[in-house]
Amino acid sequence: MNLSKQFKYPLAQAKTSWQLVVLGMLVGFLASLAIISLRLSIDFVQSFYMPVVDDYSQQSQYGRFIAPFIGALIIVFIAFITKSRYHRMGIPFVLYRQRKFYGYIPLGNSINQFFSAMAAIASGFSVGREGPAVHIGAGTASYLSQKLQLPDNASRILAACGMAAGISASFNSPLAAVVFVLEVVLLQFRIHLFLPIMVSSLIGAAMSRLVFGNIQQFTDLSFPQITIESSLPFFALGIIVGLTAVLFNRSLLEIMKHSANVRMSIRLPLAGIIVGSIAWFVPNIMGTDIGALSIAFSDNPELSFLIMVLVGKFIATVCALGLGIPGGVIGVLYAIGALLGSVLVWSIIPFFPQLTPFASLTVMICMVAMMATSLNAPLAALVAVLEMSGNASIIFPSLLVIVPAILLSQQFFGQKSLFFAQLDIQKLNYKTSPVMFSLQDTGVIALMRRKFTLFSDDQPWQKHVSSRLPIIETEASEPQYFMPSNLMGYGDDNNILTKLQTLPANATLAEAYRCLKERRRGYVLILSQNEQRPIGLISWRALLKHLHVTQKS
Repeated sequence: MNLSKQFKYPLAQAKTSWQLVVLGMLVGFLASLAIISLRLSIDFVQSFYMPVVDDYSQQSQYGRFIAPFIGALIIVFIAFITKSRYHRMGIPFVLYRQRKFYGYIPLGNSINQFFSAMAAIASGFSVGREGPAVHIGAGTASYLSQKLQLPDNASRILAACGMAAGISASFNSPLAAVVFVLEVVLLQFRIHLFLPIMVSSLIGAAMSRLVFGNIQQFTDLSFPQITIESSLPFFALGIIVGLTAVLFNRSLLEIMKHSANVRMSIRLPLAGIIVGSIAWFVPNIMGTDIGALSIAFSDNPELSFLIMVLVGKFIATVCALGLGIPGGVIGVLYAIGALLGSVLVWSIIPFFPQLTPFASLTVMICMVAMMATSLNAPLAALVAVLEMSGNASIIFPSLLVIVPAILLSQQFFGQKSLFFAQLDIQKLNYKTSPVMFSLQDTGVIALMRRKFTLFSDDQPWQKHVSSRLPIIETEASEPQYFMPSNLMGYGDDNNILTKLQTLPANATLAEAYRCLKERRRGYVLILSQNEQRPIGLISWRALLKHLHVTQKS
């Protein structure tokens, strides 16, 4: 076994390996470089037309109105020069590619996402940067996997590593990024997934801190202790957050559904006009979350202004994302949740002044609860609020809000994660059976039988008596491979040959299962990726045995 095979063989197994960890580190480094480049590019563009980067309140009204429209025209132009080949972008698209194509993302999609996101965010649209970060991070991992010709199961894990590095580099929250990827993207907590994703996320955060500094916005906030007696208002808060999340998801999905057949050249400029019109009066609705959060966490804000920013941010976000502006949703959900919490707490403080110390606590909890409910990511939200606040005491009241919010949205309104609801509207079939999902974790080279004898069709293969399985190769420009039918389990006559189906060495057991499930017997032949020569066989019996072992464990 040469060095390349020695390196790739452990990657094909559903086990922790140093090779996978090393690749996770490399993905984290490359993905974080791409994300940092995106963030610096956005700041560079904004520095040309804004006095202070990301501070839209210092921009003129005309500037705020025209900037989103110009950004939309740039995105349309990018789509025009690429002939709309790579128009699908964002976390829902990455989720789809992760489940159906092992995280493989065409390079054109990632390049399109980079420049389209730069135009959208730099021009002030109310969209998050974590969606492009996840896409670009996964695209970086995909490109690396293709170049190294890694097994598909390892490529899927590395794509998840790229996503974690992207989120971590965006929010400076490495642990929350890991939990988000495991909880929302992979939907499984397997031991061999932890280390590479954790290392990649750690590198993403480290690289971000190296360039932008270790910025934690909320560690200086102080929170009062919550007693059992004071927990009832948090349940009520959870109900309000749950209803708001349902309203947000349904509004966004309805706009997406009704605008799906409208041309991009109409949808995107319309989004620019809507956002620009709102920003004419309320500059704080522009951008991802900084302007909104500064208002939400301020002391004694004017209630009418708070409500105006909340409503404006809500409409600007659902219109921008619903009409197809490329961007993420996590950051803007944070902003909407924080504004909602601020409106609620400051509307009752005049009647109950003793609640003033709870203002910052309420705002922060609503901030993460909104994200948890809309995206069905409660554990990621709890870890995020812990990392952002640096205060473990916030976990208990956060649970009091998140649990009723998610129960209300799911049980009473039948709401699913916003990402998967978007895939349903786009008619992208992301569902995978549990059997196939399990088989996707292991590459074919980890289970294949390596001992066989290769014959040409003019050799006396009928006299073969060895325990090695005979494979007969036909002489042609594209060789075909056969095996005696009796060895395939299709009859007793060893003079009748049955054609073998073939798979590349980077395939997973899921593809082998698809090849053999119709007849539920026989073998599939594994070919090397470069020379396209036989290197092993996988039998139906071996697949069943593997499934039995994995289900028991």
